Amino acid sequence: MSKYNLIRGEAFIGGECISVIEDSGFTNVEHVITELLLSLSDDIPRPIKVQIKITNLDKRQIQLYQKIIQ
Repeated sequence: MSKYNLIRGEAFIGGECISVIEDSGFTNVEHVITELLLSLSDDIPRPIKVQIKITNLDKRQIQLYQKIIQ
């Protein structure tokens, strides 16, 4: 992942998209995941499993991740 690539990050809970970010400037996957999790609403019950889809729009590559947020 290059900071020049356009990246789209999506967070899902139970198959429902709850957050989307799209920007360039991300240097690694953890940077994208951190930004997505910070954008989540405070009213989401915790702990909860979040599925994350990261798409490199320039290279047309997709990566899937799962995180449990406390």
